[in-house]
Amino acid sequence: MPSYKKNYQDLNFDFTANPVTGDVTTVKDSVSVKRGIRNVLMTENFERLFQPELGSGIKNILFEQMTPITEQRLEDEVASAIEAWEQRAEIIHINVISEEEYNRYKVSVKFRINNSIETEQVDVFLSRER
Repeated sequence: MPSYKKNYQDLNFDFTANPVTGDVTTVKDSVSVKRGIRNVLMTENFERLFQPELGSGIKNILFEQMTPITEQRLEDEVASAIEAWEQRAEIIHINVISEEEYNRYKVSVKFRINNSIETEQVDVFLSRER
């Protein structure tokens, strides 16, 4: 019985041209899903013009004091955003660490791409910006 694996691909945001065809290059599978997760986490609600509901409420949490409660709230918001907007990934574990000396949080998301047995990880640094 043949196994079915879905391949994922997105446009490369560098918009570099393929040297042979001249088309915009693409990123595939784990790179595509990692970029998707990063984009969802870095996008604030109502930031996208034709998709105002896309994104997360993470930026609102970043201006609170760095406490274990804030870390837990960030973890919950990250999980909620990924589950809502990045269906290609199955979350295995999320780890949020506050880095007070840099005034940021390091968020590590361990996940599995749908129809794959390999685990992947993406690290995102979230900092307070206005």
